[in-house]
Amino acid sequence: MKAQRKFGLALSWPRITTVFLIDVAVLAIASHCPDAWQANHIAWWSGVGVAAVVAIVALVTFRGIPLASAPVARVRNWYADPEALVAGCTPATDHQRRFGREVVGIREYGGRLVTVISVEGPAELPSGRHRQQNGSSGVLPVEAVATALRQFDVRLDGVDIVSVGTRSGPTGVESAVQDDFGAADDGRGRPLDERRTWLVVRMDPQHNVAAVAARDSVASTLAAATERLAQELNGRRCVARTLSAAEIADVDDAVLAGLDPSQIRPYWRYLKHLDGYVTSFWVSPSDINGETLEELWLADTDATVVTVRLLPRRHGIDVSAVVRYHSDKRLRKRLWGGLNRLTGRQLAAVRASLPAPLPGPALALPSRALADDEALAVPIDAAAAVPPEYSANAVGAPR
Repeated sequence: MKAQRKFGLALSWPRITTVFLIDVAVLAIASHCPDAWQANHIAWWSGVGVAAVVAIVALVTFRGIPLASAPVARVRNWYADPEALVAGCTPATDHQRRFGREVVGIREYGGRLVTVISVEGPAELPSGRHRQQNGSSGVLPVEAVATALRQFDVRLDGVDIVSVGTRSGPTGVESAVQDDFGAADDGRGRPLDERRTWLVVRMDPQHNVAAVAARDSVASTLAAATERLAQELNGRRCVARTLSAAEIADVDDAVLAGLDPSQIRPYWRYLKHLDGYVTSFWVSPSDINGETLEELWLADTDATVVTVRLLPRRHGIDVSAVVRYHSDKRLRKRLWGGLNRLTGRQLAAVRASLPAPLPGPALALPSRALADDEALAVPIDAAAAVPPEYSANAVGAPR
């Protein structure tokens, strides 16, 4: 993995146009200054200097934040309300379509809807006494999820692939979660105790007026799209099922990974809470591949949350990725050397991974186009295998 440069440019047309108009106004004012200020072109060159400073602070970014917005962003981050993190986690309701076979839990907030699909790999009996330390038992093809963003007349706002893994037990002397200049890692990381994966399906009814009119209701429209996606994944050697309203509430707790919003203190680069630190990073678009998604799980942290976001665009699908680490100490720099800090947006990063409609604009993340024939896959764990039951009367014969 390779992190992108700290400094960049914000070159959107609205921003460029605004800067251009401000610079023209500054130069116009400089050219109309009193004659005493025009000697040796002092007023003119002063105006040029001011215009240059305006252009630099407005167009140059540091870790994705324009220099002009950095002071405001710091103040807003310091006084942000962490409890607003779960504002969209409203009680979900169960819905079953007229010709549907499954009950689908649907959550609504701000006029937007969300459903959740649980995804596991094919159930297999373990071949040995111990599970592979950080290996996966299956993969989720991203292409299968991307094709579901447009289903006939239904247009989904996006699908998030959210995976949560936890570790327990002592971290040892050479922990991967020491401070920025801690001792070197000895490579003995704790294995993952558990890793679960969900798909968060998002839809705005305002973008699907025709689809809703052709069906029973808004809920039926989203439920049909969710069931169709689950059926598609079941045909790709995955075990996918839609979740009920009660199960969606359980997913909230799993994705927060023990994080209590009332106990969070937001800082510029991380979140501080009673049990330690929470730090989120975004993955460089060029690094979003199967190998990188596997590598994100190697860090020996108490909990790891990986979110792969798929968004429909005019000419295809955009993919981006965020990883969140929960640790008892500040993350050592060597751990996130190839990742990019989400400075000033740590709360927004946690909110983006929750199975809840977003109350405002989605977290802006650098992304890349997903190729039509790209074999990108997300590692998932296998479903728990159910061993056969044997009758006490017929030895060796399963019931």
